[in-house]
Amino acid sequence: MVERNPWYSRVKGPFPESYGCVGVKPDGGGSMRGRGTVGKMRVHHAVFNRDSGAFYTLVPIRPRTRDLIKKLIDDGDDVNEVEGAGNTPLFCAAYDGWNEGVELLCELGAKVNASNNAGDTAWQWAANMMHDSTCEVLEKLGADKEYLGRVIVKDFYDLPDGKEHPKPSLEYLEWQKQKDAEREVDETAQWDEWSKPGKPEP
Repeated sequence: MVERNPWYSRVKGPFPESYGCVGVKPDGGGSMRGRGTVGKMRVHHAVFNRDSGAFYTLVPIRPRTRDLIKKLIDDGDDVNEVEGAGNTPLFCAAYDGWNEGVELLCELGAKVNASNNAGDTAWQWAANMMHDSTCEVLEKLGADKEYLGRVIVKDFYDLPDGKEHPKPSLEYLEWQKQKDAEREVDETAQWDEWSKPGKPEP
């Protein structure tokens, strides 16, 4: 059922046109896009697929992952690009326990204490996967294991300090309105079908 007074209808502007792939929080992470893929996420894919070779179908040759990541950054990809949950490529390397990748990404400018929408950092992801050596590498690179980022949740705007929370973008609000309209049409059609005369109750 379409919510009649959802959080995104109660938020007051002004709203940014679009956030794109940039983290919305001061620490460099977080996303207000509201759904999975935000940008091309080529660095994310390169990190996660470094052993399988699956990513290399997108490029004419198969360079070492280190070289590929450097090339992507040199060609304009953002080492701090976020996906829908606000995770940067550093989270991927930390999750996999890829120490060399963690060092490389930080060398290329990754923000070591960037936090995702849940407030987690790459250090916490490494710790959750029990990659102790990765945690040590991150700490040497400046990670604060005690740091907890601001949580991005839909009801934050109703809280006392909600005015400080990043606003959703116009792009997201338009997308959400479209989805609501589509659900409304589907629900109306289902109701019309169910309420036809002589239709047995479910």
